[in-house]
Order: sequence, then structure tokens, then C-alpha cells
Amino acid sequence: MTRLFRKYQRIAKTISPMEISTNFSQQDLSWDDLFNPGAPTNTTDLFLGKYSEDGIKFILSRFGLDKQARHLGFRHLTVKIDTKDPFRHILTVYNGLSPDRSQVIMEFVARYQHIIPNDLEAEFLYTQKLRVLTVEWLLLQNPKASFSNQKPRLPGQEYPGLGLGDELLALFTIMGRHLKVDGIINVPEHLHTGLLFGKRFIFLSPCVQAQVAQISHDLWKKYRLSVIAWASSLGAIVHIESGKPMEWEPRKQIIPINRQLRQYFKSDAYLGIAQALSSSDVYCIDEDKLRRALAAMENPPFIL
Repeated sequence: MTRLFRKYQRIAKTISPMEISTNFSQQDLSWDDLFNPGAPTNTTDLFLGKYSEDGIKFILSRFGLDKQARHLGFRHLTVKIDTKDPFRHILTVYNGLSPDRSQVIMEFVARYQHIIPNDLEAEFLYTQKLRVLTVEWLLLQNPKASFSNQKPRLPGQEYPGLGLGDELLALFTIMGRHLKVDGIINVPEHLHTGLLFGKRFIFLSPCVQAQVAQISHDLWKKYRLSVIAWASSLGAIVHIESGKPMEWEPRKQIIPINRQLRQYFKSDAYLGIAQALSSSDVYCIDEDKLRRALAAMENPPFIL
């Protein structure tokens, strides 16, 4: 993940602001010009005030994502942005030459917000107001693929994923720096998305961070992601001591961008709480309960 991020950083430095905000390039501008007074200003017809449709196509090409899409069988990608709501922008990428909802491979809905973290999470001690980009919806899927025993359906999925999660997380950090936000906020609807996004995101609550880290430690050494995902969804992840099922509650996680915020997540104030809650073995999967729940489904994703 670190190697990929460094690669993307090097690529980002070669991109000019005009290449991502207009339909033409201007080679005498550099990435650093984005932070100069003469840089293009935010406009309402650009995604998040910065990116044109052609600019997003250019980004997909420069970072090699269009090449990876071709390997998956997508020969042509159509990019559409919707900025009619000035506070909630939508980016959609389709497979094919025209927008077709059945061929959506990516959808990204986001808004800018100002938040005071400890107003949202009681355990969060960082009290300064933050300007963040909040991800309201994120979909990555391959409508050309089918589920299999090796790659079963996960909760909430209509189609298999694209397999580009690491690339997207690296781009999120690059994008956050470009947009000059303090962080990027996401609220994972499912435990498995929280686990996957944990490669780059960290939960605002150190207690939730500790819980997810504990689940990862206890279960990922024995089970594949699909088993953990469905066990969580079907109430089959249980606390060993109490025997009670773990109930997943979506909570905010963040990619910290500004330096002071990054330091907070490395501080004793945050890590001390998270580490104090860690233990050897806390969670297990009730395999009998999971097996019964799967058997009761009309189309179970897999057989345990």
C-alpha cells in the first residue's frame, strides 16, 4: 500500500491543473501550481469544484486505471458528473459509450463539510474544526463478472467488486491533499468494508478502532473475508466471554490529511485508549449459527 501511494505521488506531481479541470492540457503548469494564487478556481460545473469529465478520464489514464479496466474486459469507459446539487456531487463511471445504469462500474457521491470531531464522537479529543470531504456513497463493481465459490457475494453486493480497492484508497489521499481538506470521512455500512478501508482509514473513535482491530486479529487468521462478512451480517460473530453477538454499528472513519490531525492519531491520547482495550482472543464465529443462517437463505453465497 505504501509503495503504491508513493508511485501515485510521483505521478500526481506530473499532472497540471488544466489537465484535470478542462478539456485541454497546458504543459507549462505543474501540480504545484494548484496551490498558487493563479491556479484555476472552483467552479460549480466541476466535480468537487476541481475535476471535469475529461479531467477524470485523464486521471484514470495517467494512473493506469483504464489499463486495469481493459484487463477486466472494459474497452470503453464513460464518465459523467452531476453537480446540480451544489452541496452533493455525483461521479459515475460506466462500461460502454453511453450512460447505462446496468453498466455502472463506479459511483462516488461526496460533499464538503465542516465538523468538530468531538461533537460526533465522545471519545475523540481533537477539538479543532475540520474541513473534510465526506463520502456519502461509494460503489465499485464489475457487472461483467459472476460470483463463484472462490469469490462469493458479500453483503450489499449486486455484482463482484473490481479488485481496485488499494488503488482507490491511495487516490483518496492524493485527492484529499489536492482538495486541501483536513481529512476524508467515510462511514462503512458493513464490518467487512470497515476492515478493507482500514488499510488507509482510521476510526474517529479509538474504541471502535480497537474493536475492529480485535476482530481482525481474532478472525482473519482463521477465516476468509466472505465468512467474516456474512457472520457479521447474520449475527454469528460473538463475544467469547459473554456469548452475545457483536452488533455492527456504522461509525465514522477518516483518512487524516493535515499534519496535526495525523499526529493526533499517533498520540497517547488516541492510541492509549485503543491499546488498553486490546486483548488476546475476544471474538469468535459461531459456526453452527452461521451454517443454519446460510442454509435458510434462498441463495446462500457459499456453503460453510
